[in-house]
Amino acid sequence: MPSPCGRRCLLVVCVAYGLFANHWARDSLGALEVPLESDAPYSLSARRYNALTSLYFLPNIGVPILAGVLAHRFGAAATYAAFFAIAAAGNGLVGASVAAGGGGAFGLLLVGRALMGIAYEAVDVLPIGFVSPRFRDTWTALVGLLNGVNRLGSVTNFLLEPLLYRAGGLPLALSVPSAVGASGLLTALLARGVDASLSRADEAAAQRAEEEPLRTSLRSLPRVFFLFLLGGACVYGAVVPFWFIGAKHLQSRFGMPLATADALLLLPEGMIALVAPPFGLLMDRRRWSLTKRLYWSAASLAPIPVALLLLAWLGPAGGAPALGPNVTTLAAGNSPPPAAPNLLAPALATLVLGTGYAFAQNLIWASLTLVAPPKLLNLCSGAHT
Repeated sequence: MPSPCGRRCLLVVCVAYGLFANHWARDSLGALEVPLESDAPYSLSARRYNALTSLYFLPNIGVPILAGVLAHRFGAAATYAAFFAIAAAGNGLVGASVAAGGGGAFGLLLVGRALMGIAYEAVDVLPIGFVSPRFRDTWTALVGLLNGVNRLGSVTNFLLEPLLYRAGGLPLALSVPSAVGASGLLTALLARGVDASLSRADEAAAQRAEEEPLRTSLRSLPRVFFLFLLGGACVYGAVVPFWFIGAKHLQSRFGMPLATADALLLLPEGMIALVAPPFGLLMDRRRWSLTKRLYWSAASLAPIPVALLLLAWLGPAGGAPALGPNVTTLAAGNSPPPAAPNLLAPALATLVLGTGYAFAQNLIWASLTLVAPPKLLNLCSGAHT
């Protein structure tokens, strides 16, 4: 049996792999939107693709709160493993959909993505409840590390999915992330076992036994938590949808191929992977107060709307969007020549978006434990997502 320190490290490794797998599987459709709309057996309309995205995110209005309540009652690690089982079932259905024909393929894909959506945020947030109490002095640095790893899953997705699609079409490009996503269940079960072992050796079980009833504890939530909750909702609502529509937007707006659009989406995700670990370590070393973190959070949010507006309004050549074809060219009876895609403008915009979001998202997770009462950490983590 490893030492308590070794078991805590194993716990982090298990959670890190689960986050990596969860984010690769989550973003797989965002990297393949155009092939899903053009290739059999899916040939999705834009409406059906949007339905997939909506159905994925819709459960996250209430499921994370439910996950927090279940974690408060049954323990965060056990609830984490249960939600990963739901995610594994969803990934299995998505993988099976590639072998189905006709309407069956879309049906399996829809149900599979719905199950993955039910589990997605819960899998991301529940580790706070059973990891943070064991790393109180280094939690901010650990948040940076975990944020970097989960974004590495997104980076891997946008890097490899075009290559997988080129090598084996949609069957291979959907089967690989589905297998990776489902494999996270193994590490979730291992994390549950490690947490149970650690709980027998520390005071976690005793602390849970002394907790107040949930209804009584909820009355102790400070007002700053609800403001923090609102701020987090605005940040995620502004940025996260771009991961799912960004590749197609870059292709249609700037005239670039799928591989190039997916490569540009590496920039925002890659910035999070690069920024989060050292920034978390800096906050831990300097012992930043909540006030200082909120000032930095406000500053990091300023570039986000600027970047999104640039991506929405820049034209194919990097300037204002063209209002129509050249009149002289049309009068001569010629079709306007296709403009070569200008990568500089969208690359800079996505880089700015990723940099701002990297700091903001890391500050959100690193600061949650400062605004949530320890006895309600599981519930507050669920409400926050």
